[in-house]
Amino acid sequence: MKLFSRPDSHTALAALALLALLTVAGCAAGRNAAEPMPAQPMTESAQLDYDYLVYQDLLHQLQRHAQEGGRSAMTNKEAAEIHARAAAALDRILAQAPSPQLYVEKAGLYWNHPDGTGRSRAALKEGLDKFPDNRLLTLYLANSYVADHRANDAISIMDGFLARHPDDLEARERLGQMLMDAGQDARALDVLKQIPEKKRSADALYAMGRVQGNLGMRNAAIANLKKAVAMDPEFTEALVELAYQYELAKDYVAAEDIYGSILEQSDSFPEARLRLINLNLKLNDPGKALDLALSGPPSKSFILDAVLMFINEGFFAQGSTVLDMLTSGGTVPAEYYFYKAVIADEGENDPAKALSYLGEVKETDRLYPHALRFKAQLLAAQGKESEALAVAAKGKKLFPKAEIFYILEAGLRRQTGDLPGAEASLKEGLSLLENDPELTYELAMVYEAMGRRSEGMALMETLIRTHTDHANALNYVGYTLAEENRELDRALVLVTKASSLDPENGYILDSVAWVHFKKRDLEKAWEYIGYAVDVIEKDPTIWEHYGDIAAALGKTKEARKGYNFSLKYHSPHSDEVREKLKKL
Repeated sequence: MKLFSRPDSHTALAALALLALLTVAGCAAGRNAAEPMPAQPMTESAQLDYDYLVYQDLLHQLQRHAQEGGRSAMTNKEAAEIHARAAAALDRILAQAPSPQLYVEKAGLYWNHPDGTGRSRAALKEGLDKFPDNRLLTLYLANSYVADHRANDAISIMDGFLARHPDDLEARERLGQMLMDAGQDARALDVLKQIPEKKRSADALYAMGRVQGNLGMRNAAIANLKKAVAMDPEFTEALVELAYQYELAKDYVAAEDIYGSILEQSDSFPEARLRLINLNLKLNDPGKALDLALSGPPSKSFILDAVLMFINEGFFAQGSTVLDMLTSGGTVPAEYYFYKAVIADEGENDPAKALSYLGEVKETDRLYPHALRFKAQLLAAQGKESEALAVAAKGKKLFPKAEIFYILEAGLRRQTGDLPGAEASLKEGLSLLENDPELTYELAMVYEAMGRRSEGMALMETLIRTHTDHANALNYVGYTLAEENRELDRALVLVTKASSLDPENGYILDSVAWVHFKKRDLEKAWEYIGYAVDVIEKDPTIWEHYGDIAAALGKTKEARKGYNFSLKYHSPHSDEVREKLKKL
């Protein structure tokens, strides 16, 4: 049955217009005129159409109010009243002619409402009660959980739907995308592979390419992304991802060509420009990177992203030039002074200048706590520990619920060898922020430094039970178990999970290598220790591990290299490392 009878709607409108004319005529005729005939009740179909027209008009008023923002003449109270009338009209329609699309509209009506997404979900669930397993309603319900950062709930809904409708390819594609966005790459790939190859859309191929790239399947990722682009040459996200995969494969020419083609098509995709800037910095062409940055969008977010790329690659002067773009709009944002302080400290080795810039960040600015922390670190680096501790104390006073100042104070005390003072600082923080994961982690590390490993280990075990995704705590427990040569299977599970949460962390990669070494899986150990030294080049312990693993594999030359680098970077166990060198 059709939702509304369109021919009848014209009749209804004509009847309403005629009724209005008769009313006016009656008023004009005066007392001698005959009494007008009473209005006849509308037919059910006409009432339905009328309610829908009323709903549409009210909806357009609300949309116009939202678009105009502060310029709107409508007050918030008037908007709330119109919203209530629109919802009532839509409820009348749903009572007479329910449909999945109308329940989606009802959900949309509440999406940005003060009542939050709960009312939207209630509307979608109401729709699913009337239209069980409707794909449209199911997808919108799952998406509502995604919007609330409840990916597991969204995935659960889609899993249930696909269990009942395994051949629904659109639902399967959406589940794959949700898994991809949730970081569950291996499962996302399994789900997407079940879509027949000839029926894979450009979106499905893009998702497959992304997860394959994340899983290190570079060639397969490039192949699928090329197919996605062939199906839709203007699929910008797929083009950007394809260029990025070429970049990771060190095919910089292909990557640069694609980034350039994206910018030629449209300049409305700043991520492509940022990627091209970063690529040129890697190719040691800061001049071209600077031109790209200066000709980019003048938005603060773009400028700061570009500046950070120049800083990370060590091109501080060019980063400073890009940062100056923030001074052209009148009021200079706090980020300008903060990043200038970073450049002055790291690029110009001028801590006094950096402190001067930090002094420009106002106490009311959201960056002020970070500026205080940076200031304390600069003072400590200059040997002004008492001044640094005074800054940390000021931070605690102004922001008593900010964990960073208790951690900062503890770190400053550790630098001076005051481990009991560091313990006291962290316990003070935990008295205000009970069970805070970062304060708990730092306290455990202080216990480790004090030789109270059992207390530290107990804290860490509690931490990974309550915060299962705390990568550093998982790494600590796993590495400690390996050092103590016990529960090695569990140790491997813990450090592997830590690495999946923070894949570019060289210290965690070293832990993975070390657990494999302890398990005598030497080939795996060698693979991961290679990753670790690629990421962290100057850590003496990691290089000692490199030497140990190489020696166990009979790679004498590589073992010598590892031990020599360990000594070069001031190993705390230099005598033991020299003994290992002698035994090669």
